[in-house]
Amino acid sequence: MDTPTEPGERTIRLVSGPIPYQLAIQQDQNMIHEAGYVAAAAAFDGQLWEARHAMAALTRHHLGLGDRDVCIVTLTSRWLRGSFNVCIPIEVQSPSSSRQLMLRCAMPHKLAEARHPGSVDEKVGCEVGAYAWVQERCPDIRVPFLYGFGFSDHRHFTHEACRPWYVRVARCLWRQLYGLLGRSAFLSRYISQPTAHCIPTAYMLLEQVGSPTSQMLSNTFQKLRADPARRRNLFRGIARPMISLARIPQPRIGSFRFHDNGTVSLTNRPLSCPITMLENDGTPRTIHTNDTYLCTEPFVADMLRFHDGRFLSHLNAVYDDKDCRGEMAAKVMLRALAHRYIRHDFRNGPFVLQLTDFHASNIFVDDEWNITCLIDLEWICALPAEMLAAPYWLTGGATDGIRKGLAEFDAVQAEFTDAFEEEERKAVAAARYGLPMSLTQVIRKSWESGAVWFWHSLMSTNAMYPLFTHHICPRFSPHRLLFREEELMSRIWSEDAAQVVKRKVEEHQQYEEELKSLFGQGTHLLATPNESGDNCTQDSASVSPEERIVT
Repeated sequence: MDTPTEPGERTIRLVSGPIPYQLAIQQDQNMIHEAGYVAAAAAFDGQLWEARHAMAALTRHHLGLGDRDVCIVTLTSRWLRGSFNVCIPIEVQSPSSSRQLMLRCAMPHKLAEARHPGSVDEKVGCEVGAYAWVQERCPDIRVPFLYGFGFSDHRHFTHEACRPWYVRVARCLWRQLYGLLGRSAFLSRYISQPTAHCIPTAYMLLEQVGSPTSQMLSNTFQKLRADPARRRNLFRGIARPMISLARIPQPRIGSFRFHDNGTVSLTNRPLSCPITMLENDGTPRTIHTNDTYLCTEPFVADMLRFHDGRFLSHLNAVYDDKDCRGEMAAKVMLRALAHRYIRHDFRNGPFVLQLTDFHASNIFVDDEWNITCLIDLEWICALPAEMLAAPYWLTGGATDGIRKGLAEFDAVQAEFTDAFEEEERKAVAAARYGLPMSLTQVIRKSWESGAVWFWHSLMSTNAMYPLFTHHICPRFSPHRLLFREEELMSRIWSEDAAQVVKRKVEEHQQYEEELKSLFGQGTHLLATPNESGDNCTQDSASVSPEERIVT
């Protein structure tokens, strides 16, 4: 966040930079929690830096390097921080060549590990399960090569390509046997490889995909998104992996899980980015690790119940009485309208794999916006087919901001759907399609019926009320609901609705006081606007600028 501030204005420091009070109080996130991540991030970076020799040793372990090979762990100033991971560049130098790798370390303080022990391993287990499945079943999707990975309880696994020939042969025979037996779980190419070396979190060792001819789409998206040729290439490139994942029908709603014997099965709860973010922020866990769904309705019911938990547990869920009544009324109406958006013909499947966190920073493109690689598979889920849609960010805004540019988004999503249809026809013609329905028609019908807004509201962290107000409600009423109408409907949400409203308003007042106290006690006065560039990912662990780790 590059937040403009005035000299002398009081701010608090977030991982993304300083933020002034007037902006902080407007945020839906709990800014007190966000401020706490600064110390947690610095402490985590320090732990990782102390484990730098173990990082190099693990790299050697997974790659099977010889005595003449050298691993170089970069300084903390070159580490990259995402929403859930710290990515550490590692250079491997051999006598005849060198290669760049990325050690991707899960951040426990962003993955609800303190509230729900095992969350870090669940997240990494789902992600490596998705990698293994995509490598095996969707080889047309270009993703970074996963050399190996490890869990926080010190289980370690390596790709068979890095193991001796006799191990590879045995593994191949086992995979063929699994195929003949028709097991629901498939045997991946990752084999247990214990080691005494460990780091303080779960990790993945990946190929580094950056090159002089490709870059993250987010670097140029806003500047060039009006270019029709680039947009056409991008839309086709996005459609292809969406179709490749979805073309193989899935029997249930859930996520892949990696097992200790190397098998992968669709037996984990549908673990999405919003669920993880909200659980980390204190929302009670509604969908448990082993919960999967054979029918759409119970999944929708549990997601609505999860959002109820978010509403009740977050101190700053509402601003005042009116806001609270509106939130409660929206939840009542979404339950009442759910049957209109759940496709009866698909309620029991087939379900389709979807990239639930498919955004511009996860896509690498060349100069013409041809996709060269997808770099993030951590939130792939099997979900109802009617949840497929054009990515919300194609016009450059957030989900709840589409209202102001709805005409533009309508045109762009139509253009995307046409590109999707063209790619779907190619997949059908090449006999690479196993679904009984047209995904293009599913996407079009979802847009025309308004179902797309219902599903976006379920999968968002905080946009349910504005999406209902601006996109769903107008289909049934010529005007926005009046306060007296929201007040009446809100009574149905809970038998003690009045007490809930009173408590939520009091909680927000308490939150305001705590936030003011945070600004008063732990603030600094911003001397110059230049300090807004400060970021705790830079040199958060004290190291010498000349130091590097070579093993």
